[in-house]
Amino acid sequence: MFKLRLSATVLLILALVPGCSGTSVSLPQMPQIDRPTAEGAVLGTLAGSYLTALLALSQGIGNGQGTAPLIPAGAAVGALAGGAIGYWIGQNYPSPPVSEPTGPYDLLAPRARQFDLAVYNMSGFTGPGSLVRVREFKIEGNGLEFSSLGLNYQQMPTIEGRYWFNDVNALDVTGRYFNIGAHKFQTRPILFNGSQIKGGQVLNTNPSTWFSVGIFFERRLRPLYSAYEENWPAWMQMWDLRAKAGIEYTYINFAIDSGSAPVTSSSKGEETVEDFQHQAMPVPILGLEALRRINDNFIFNASVQGGWINRWNSLRDEGGIVWASQNQVEGHLRMLYSNRAWLGPVQPMLGVFFYHYSQLEDSHEDGNFIRWFSLGPEYGITLSF
Repeated sequence: MFKLRLSATVLLILALVPGCSGTSVSLPQMPQIDRPTAEGAVLGTLAGSYLTALLALSQGIGNGQGTAPLIPAGAAVGALAGGAIGYWIGQNYPSPPVSEPTGPYDLLAPRARQFDLAVYNMSGFTGPGSLVRVREFKIEGNGLEFSSLGLNYQQMPTIEGRYWFNDVNALDVTGRYFNIGAHKFQTRPILFNGSQIKGGQVLNTNPSTWFSVGIFFERRLRPLYSAYEENWPAWMQMWDLRAKAGIEYTYINFAIDSGSAPVTSSSKGEETVEDFQHQAMPVPILGLEALRRINDNFIFNASVQGGWINRWNSLRDEGGIVWASQNQVEGHLRMLYSNRAWLGPVQPMLGVFFYHYSQLEDSHEDGNFIRWFSLGPEYGITLSF
């Protein structure tokens, strides 16, 4: 606290000294950062953070033992290196001037300070291989297939907001809730998290607290190739490609009968819930999106994104280091309908999706694994303003 006050006092004195004679204070103008430099700094920060985390946290390399503080340093070095590279590119390969779009806001022709909002729901059917298994010390859990628990259908309401800093760079924030749960009669006892759940009863599997939050930097690639597509085949023209990079965190609290399912008299434990979120980590994500206007009323949209980490120190302790492995991938094929005369800026959307997620937490005390695949239709609306 003393150091903080001292620093504030010094800064105040330095700011006031030039004006002690009664003249006005003249502060130096901050230099303007051009777009290539800013883009390079953002990408460098993301790349530096990931590479440093990979080296600092991976088992057999840094192991996360005293190396985690290196991650901010890696981010800073990446920002400086990326900004320098971006500045060099901007000086040697300047972008042609772009006129500000006029007329209504357009999903395919964004402008500075434009906001795109998408609200949609993914109605999924559980795919094969989806299961959960929870070990507690040496008590191995049963591999419970989602279908054996009645988890055959799910709803995934999602909201996504994208703010455009200019015509090519945007910040994308996505939030998603996983509404999945079921009741099913179980004939045999179940081993889960060190507890033996009684057979011959209906169990309510309700991982009610399951959601994800992602934040991404998005960059339109079309300005890089639009000047060269004139001689391309017609089907390759007019695509608006966008790349994204960021992180996504998934929170899962998987419970059977709200964590208090009846257990057998010989059960070693009583708790029937596993908090996967305690060892979960933000996963680095890369993605690619493609949009193309089919005609005045229809827009085709395809996207894919995914991320992967393997045996990183989760920086949590459960009878020793908890090594976290996570991977996820999702893809979408969509058709958007646009009719400003009838609907204004609202564009209804219909499509199909696939989603895959897996998480493994391994330590002396815990051995928790969940793998889930979902496929189905999706529907919603988008609007730009």
